[in-house]
Amino acid sequence: MKIRTKEDLQNYISDDLAWRKKELSNLYNDVKTANPKRLPTSLRCAVVILYAHWEGFIKNAAQIYLIYIKSRRLTLVEVNNNLLALSLKQKINEFNATNKATCHVKFVDFFLNNLGERANFSETDSIRTGSNLSSTILEEILATIGIEFTPYELKSNLIDGQLLHYRNTIAHGNYLPMDKTEYETLHSEVIRMLDSISIDITNATVLEYFRL
Repeated sequence: MKIRTKEDLQNYISDDLAWRKKELSNLYNDVKTANPKRLPTSLRCAVVILYAHWEGFIKNAAQIYLIYIKSRRLTLVEVNNNLLALSLKQKINEFNATNKATCHVKFVDFFLNNLGERANFSETDSIRTGSNLSSTILEEILATIGIEFTPYELKSNLIDGQLLHYRNTIAHGNYLPMDKTEYETLHSEVIRMLDSISIDITNATVLEYFRL
């Protein structure tokens, strides 16, 4: 996929979020209008899809952001510390995996003398959710791309104790006692977080936070 301009990235993220919000809006209306007999089924479906869009959008948006950054063809000395660490991840892992002084010297030599090389990383390998996008994994994803996690830290209980827990309960075939009001609140909070992450990544692109 080619994402070479700020407009390309903004359009992709906007379009990706739009269709997800439309589907979630339809499910939200299904829950609101469901009769008492159909409500439990509507709630279960809505929770699973709500989580799916939570995971899907964040994974896609983060990967697209990295694709855009790679298109800038920046060198290691030009990118911020998050992306420098990402680009050097394999060498850092090799450094940590050995006690050989020769390997340590090679790493230091590379770091001091090769920062003019192009920053390079795999967006697919760098952004992984493991099908369980908890607050901890969200923090790691945002750290990878250089987005501040603090605003979302306050939502950790909602992410882990409600959204992820409810989705896993349903996915494992267990009954989930939940009422309409609880789902409506969860739906609204997740939409707000998706909007916020969309804005964060768009702002980071426009303001070039990926640069040192």
